[in-house]
Amino acid sequence: MSKPNGKDRTQSNGEDLAGGPALELPLLDLPGSHPCHECGECCHYIAIEIDNPTAFVDHDHIYWYLSHRDVTVYVDWEGDWFIEFTTVCEHLSEQMTCGVYEDRPQLCSEFSWDDCEKTSGERAWKVHFRTPEEYHDWHRAKRPRSFERYQAWRKKLRASRKRVRVQSSRRVNAATKPARAGVSPTPAS
Repeated sequence: MSKPNGKDRTQSNGEDLAGGPALELPLLDLPGSHPCHECGECCHYIAIEIDNPTAFVDHDHIYWYLSHRDVTVYVDWEGDWFIEFTTVCEHLSEQMTCGVYEDRPQLCSEFSWDDCEKTSGERAWKVHFRTPEEYHDWHRAKRPRSFERYQAWRKKLRASRKRVRVQSSRRVNAATKPARAGVSPTPAS
């Protein structure tokens, strides 16, 4: 994920550091020469940092995340892990500009187009997982001992679920089994 750079893009004379006049937004349409012209790509997802998976439950959470549509997980170039949701900002205009520019969240304000993966030409991620299978393949290849322990944990989990299901099924069958002729279904007090 691109990191905000915290730089002010304008000089004291009101000119953009790139040499042109500073843009006063919101604009209905950005100039064609602006890198963000008709883009809005950064307003089509949110990414939240998550812990580097080390425990069984961490790996299982990633399996769960990736089992949902429009959710991916990635590792950025610094080794930080993120969950990404593909979703469009409610304030994105048809012209791909911000409809609440003056009142936008600080996170949006700190994001700089010169750090954007689209304008920089670099992907935001080192590794990107779109499906549970992609994650399991990576886990198996890059962290084989961890993957084997995780698979053993999953096997025990499945076995315990099966035991519970069988026991539950037996209780249901016993409760719904018709009484034999001459035998009271409930014990006499």
